[in-house]
Amino acid sequence: MRITASVAALVLGLSGICLSGCSEKPPVTIKETTVTLSVDMPRVQTLQFLKQSASTLKLGTVQNDSEDTIIAGGSKAVVSGPAAGPVTVVLRGAETSVSKWSTMLTDKLPSKER
Repeated sequence: MRITASVAALVLGLSGICLSGCSEKPPVTIKETTVTLSVDMPRVQTLQFLKQSASTLKLGTVQNDSEDTIIAGGSKAVVSGPAAGPVTVVLRGAETSVSKWSTMLTDKLPSKER
């Protein structure tokens, strides 16, 4: 059986399409998570620690979204409770960032996971 030039070109073209389509990597998905901690410290000190720890961990650009909210890269910390403490910290965002941030909080502060 002889293969004509047009059939050969078609076969080569289809195999090229298959190879390029099969070599694409699936998109990376970022898992979101939420961690709630109870911290036995005043609110202002807790917010300061959150800023410092986000910088230390290099979570991304650290900024205040509001008086009681800190955004660090792909994660966010919201502090609520009385000014004198104890306070509740809710960490929400990218799973890896939240995990690092909450680990630092539980290791360094008098806190417990809720």
